[in-house]
Amino acid sequence: MVTVSARRVSIDKRRSILAAAAPVFGEFGYERSSIDAIAAAAGVSKPTIYSHFGSKEQLFRESVADSARTLNADSLTAVHALDMRPATWRSGLEKLALELSGCQRSECASALNRLVNAEVGRDPSVFRTVRAAGYEPIIQALAGRLAMLGNAGLLKVSDPVLAAKQFCALIHVDLPDLTALGTQPVADSVVRSSVLTGLETFLRAYRVT
Repeated sequence: MVTVSARRVSIDKRRSILAAAAPVFGEFGYERSSIDAIAAAAGVSKPTIYSHFGSKEQLFRESVADSARTLNADSLTAVHALDMRPATWRSGLEKLALELSGCQRSECASALNRLVNAEVGRDPSVFRTVRAAGYEPIIQALAGRLAMLGNAGLLKVSDPVLAAKQFCALIHVDLPDLTALGTQPVADSVVRSSVLTGLETFLRAYRVT
């Protein structure tokens, strides 16, 4: 019988391995990263890593998924906090758009995007794994908020999920060019102008006339 203490130790070791794996994979990529290096960084043995994850491939997938969930936690919090009151819903959307763009511009987010782009050709499931862990929960949460604005008569929303995807796409449409795929700094004022222009495009399509 496995005790609560033993389960706690197992969970802690798993968390330590994931925490150690992310920077190793981020710096060296999948091919050049070794289980030896990750084990040393986590303070565990190689057999411990294999007992928890089975293979280097599975560890990599769970590592990028864990990074995506962590990186998108603030974005999900921002969506849940969206102010939808009739008098302030538009300023609430502006605040949300700027907060989401800030999360996307972080160095950690840029590093994860570069890692996924580098490895997706080798393993297409990596893209789906990261989307399911990070992007899709945000889209589902935002779809719910936009549907509520639609039900309140503030927006025209026939397909909340599509609306959520278009909201995110429009506010971020210029960021890859402005930041050279997250490799170059850009003034906050420039990003703000781009994000709010995208939001205005969204509102022109969805607001009640």
